[in-house]
Amino acid sequence: MSKARQKQPFQLPDFYVPWPARLNPNLEAARAHTKAWSYQMGILGPPRDGTDREVWSERRFDGMDYALLCAYTHPEAPGPELDLITDWYVWVFYFDDHFLEVFKYSRDVKGGQAYLDRLPLFMPLDLSQTPPEPVNPVERALWDLWQRTVPSMSMDWRRRFFENTKHLLDESMWEIENISEARVSNPIEYIEMRRKVGGAPWSSDLVEHAVAAEIPARVVKSRPMRVFKDTFSDAVHLRNDLFSYERELEEGELSNGVLVVEKFLDCDTQRAADLVNDLLTSRLQQFETTFATELPWLFAEYALDPVEQARVLTYLRGLQDWQSGGHEWHLRSNRYMNQHSEERPALSVPVPSGLGTSALRLPLTPGALGLGPGPLPEPRAPPARGPHEAAEVLHAVQHVPEPPPGPRAQELQGLGAAGGHAGGAARRGALRLGRPQVRRGGRGPLRRAHPPGRDAGAAGPDGVLAGVGHLRGRLLPHALREHAGHGGREGVQRAAPPVHAG
Repeated sequence: MSKARQKQPFQLPDFYVPWPARLNPNLEAARAHTKAWSYQMGILGPPRDGTDREVWSERRFDGMDYALLCAYTHPEAPGPELDLITDWYVWVFYFDDHFLEVFKYSRDVKGGQAYLDRLPLFMPLDLSQTPPEPVNPVERALWDLWQRTVPSMSMDWRRRFFENTKHLLDESMWEIENISEARVSNPIEYIEMRRKVGGAPWSSDLVEHAVAAEIPARVVKSRPMRVFKDTFSDAVHLRNDLFSYERELEEGELSNGVLVVEKFLDCDTQRAADLVNDLLTSRLQQFETTFATELPWLFAEYALDPVEQARVLTYLRGLQDWQSGGHEWHLRSNRYMNQHSEERPALSVPVPSGLGTSALRLPLTPGALGLGPGPLPEPRAPPARGPHEAAEVLHAVQHVPEPPPGPRAQELQGLGAAGGHAGGAARRGALRLGRPQVRRGGRGPLRRAHPPGRDAGAAGPDGVLAGVGHLRGRLLPHALREHAGHGGREGVQRAAPPVHAG
C-alpha cells in the first residue's frame, strides 16, 4: 500500500446535497447485463486489440460498480434503458483508463491523436453510413452503443450528442499535453475548459434520452438552459475533483480543480479542497435560483406548450437526480478517495440505513446545509423550489431594497467593468447568490437571494469564482489577482492564455 493510500491528503468537506438520492429497482439486472456486455465488447477478459494490456480485471470492474452509479443517477429509467445508460458509462470510464494505459503513461501525443481521430467515424449522424472495422474495445463498444441510442432521437439531439462526445474525447489530448509540459492551468481557464471538454455536458445529453424528454431545439441555447447545463457541469466536475484528487495525483494527472487552486494560491491541500467545495455549493445554489426565478420567463418567451414545459421540467429533475445520485456513488465506489467521508461530527437522529436512504442521513453541519464552513449563522429560510413560486420571489426582490455594496463588492464590480458589460454582470450575478435568505432574530422582513441579472450570459467562469469568494467571506478573485501581481505562480501565469469575460 502506498503512502498516499495510508493517509488521505485532505479530509473530505461537508457537501451540500439539496436533493435526495433515489435508487433504481433494476440495479441487479443492470449489473448482470453490463458485465456480460463488457465481456462481449472485449472490455473485460483477455485483450483483443493486439496488446498485452488488461486495463480492468473483473474484480476491479465489480468494485467500481458503474451499474450502481447509473441506478442512482437515473432512478426512474426502465430496465432496458438503465442497461443502455450503464453500458455508456462503462464505455466512457474504460476509454479514460485505456487512454491512460496506452498513451498518457508513455506521453505518446502522436499516437494518442491518431487513436482519437478514428473514434468520430463510429458516431455517424446518418446510420446508413458504415464505419471501418473496429480494432479495439473502445471502437467496438462505441459503434454498438451508437446504434442502440440515436435512432429514437432527433437530428438536433444527435448533433449535440456527437459534439459533446467528441469534446469529451478531446479532453484527453488537453490533459496529455498539460502532463507533457508539466503545466497546471489557472482556475478560470480550468473551469472554462472543463465546461467545454469535460464529461458532464455529455451526461446531460444522456439524461434527455434516459427520461424520454428531449429539450425543444429552440430553447437549447437560451440563457436559462445554458445556466442549467453550466452549473450542472461545474458541480459534477468539481465533486469528481474532490473525490479523485488522490488517484489522479498518483497517476501524474494535473487537470484537477483542487490541485489548480492549491498551486495557484500556494495554499495547503485542505484549504484548496474547502474552496473547491464552496465553489461546488455556489453552482448548485445558482441552479436552484435559476429554476425558481427564470423558468416562467423561458416558457412565456418561447411559447412552450404544456407538453414542452413538462419535458423541460422532467429533464431538470433528471439533472437533480444525477447530482445527488452521483454524489452517493462517489461515496461507495472503490475508484475514489472516500474512506473517511463521514467522520465529521454532526447532529443526527436514528434513521434507516442502506442503499437509497441517503436523504434521511443528511448531516446538520454548515457545509451540508450549503452555508459554508464555520459557525452556524442565523436560520435561513428554504429557497423556492419550483416555477410556481417564482412570482413570490420576484415580489420580494422588488420590494426589499438592496443594501449598498461594501468595499469588497465595489472592488469586484470594478473587476467586472474591465471585462465588459456582460462579464461584469456575470460577476455581480454570482456575487448575489452568496446572500442567504435570513430572518434577523426571527422577525422582520425576509431578505431574498437576488436572481442573476438578465444580461449575465451563462455565468462565466470568472463570475463563478466571485461567488466562491463571497461565500467564504474572502474575495477569491482579488486573492488571485494579488497573487499573480506578486509573481507567486509565474509558470502558471505565463502558460495560461487570456480568457475574455462574458
